[in-house]
Parts: sequence; C-alpha cells; structure tokens
Amino acid sequence: MIDRAPSGMRRFVMEREQDASGVSGTGFVLEGVLFSTGVVVVHWLTPPPRGSISVFDSLEQFLSIHVAPHPGNHAVVTFEDGEQLSQERAKIIVLRR
Repeated sequence: MIDRAPSGMRRFVMEREQDASGVSGTGFVLEGVLFSTGVVVVHWLTPPPRGSISVFDSLEQFLSIHVAPHPGNHAVVTFEDGEQLSQERAKIIVLRR
C-alpha cells in the first residue's frame, strides 16, 4: 500500500549518439513513464513499426541496465519538464543505491 499521495506520472524520452550493441539505434530510442510508485515502463521505438515494452522496478534499475554501463552511447534521459539525466548523472544515481 502506498503511504503517500501519488505525485503523478513523469514522461521521458531517451536519446543517444551511439549504439554499441547495434540493436536499438541512435537518436530518440525510447519513450517512458516513471509512475508515482517508482515503477518505470519504457517503450523501445525499434524495431519498427511497434518496438517493445519493458518494465522496471525503479528508475535506478532502468538506469543501471540501459544507461550507466554504456558510457560510449552518450545517452541522455529527458523528462517532459525539461529535467535531464546525462550519462554521468545516471552513474551517480545508480551508485547511490
């Protein structure tokens, strides 16, 4: 049970300059939602036309898998309010866990 009032959903996109794996490409590669419970759902935009959906227990879990371990990709997560999580900031968030 949630012990606080929901603060709403936060939408975001992830853009990256490189794709070391060669799977999901460059540019805007996913759109996501951070729910008030902390759960993150992302919609990968590749392969077209549908991509795929992934669910994570937290933003930290998502960052630890898809952003922090791939510094060469130069990924940036941008929330709809303009807040950005760069590759470097993602590493700090993951290390705080």
